[in-house]
Amino acid sequence: MTAIAYTANYVTQLQLRRAYERLGHTSTAPEWSATLLIRDTLTMAWACPVLAPPAELEEYPARHYWHVIAEAGELDWPPLKPESEIWPALLNKEPVPSGEQAERAAAMWGKTVEEAHRDALRRHYLSDAHIGGMKRNKTDVNFDPLVRDWDVTARELAAFIDTHRPPKLTTEQRVMVQGVRLAQLEAQVESTKDSLGRLMRNAARDQGEKLRRGFKTDMSAWSGKSRPTVDAWLADGGCCEGAVPEEDGAALDH
Repeated sequence: MTAIAYTANYVTQLQLRRAYERLGHTSTAPEWSATLLIRDTLTMAWACPVLAPPAELEEYPARHYWHVIAEAGELDWPPLKPESEIWPALLNKEPVPSGEQAERAAAMWGKTVEEAHRDALRRHYLSDAHIGGMKRNKTDVNFDPLVRDWDVTARELAAFIDTHRPPKLTTEQRVMVQGVRLAQLEAQVESTKDSLGRLMRNAARDQGEKLRRGFKTDMSAWSGKSRPTVDAWLADGGCCEGAVPEEDGAALDH
């Protein structure tokens, strides 16, 4: 299926992702196709992942960015739901206030408390998402799913995917993708090794003051690692972990 990725977790991307998942839309795409990248402004591009510069990989071994192949248009902001649906939900979330302060504030505008409260909610939640037919800045629009119909935008995304075939990756772009996959796999391997070493040290500490006979041999067999590697991992706890006992009863202090 056409792969979709989001550049961040901004509210627009989060709500669109949820609505699209609810839609349950599926599609087919050939192997080695570009990914549809969706930005927080709901502009889209065909892209593929590419590893971060070497200086960043030293600290974050699998970090990657996006290589944009071609722009792919944009989705509209979600429309407002019918007000008959909006108001019960809004007033349930933010009930009409009571008390003298609310009454004085409403009286200043010559309105009842309920009228003033509804006006405030309308300004906050129901502002127009467009100016002169153009999308407003995302920071000027309230995207709460109580008031915005994200299912409409999700259907717009599904229609785009159904009518646009993703570009085929070039051989160079495939190298970019495979390089990211390899870095991710290698990072998983290193993380698994670290976890396995910690588990071995925990198992050693559970032995008490002295390791049982054959403990290290079993660790080597069960982990598929050589005895020198097991010895190194058992001694690699650092200052934050407790002592690991040796087979002769002497503890290794870190």
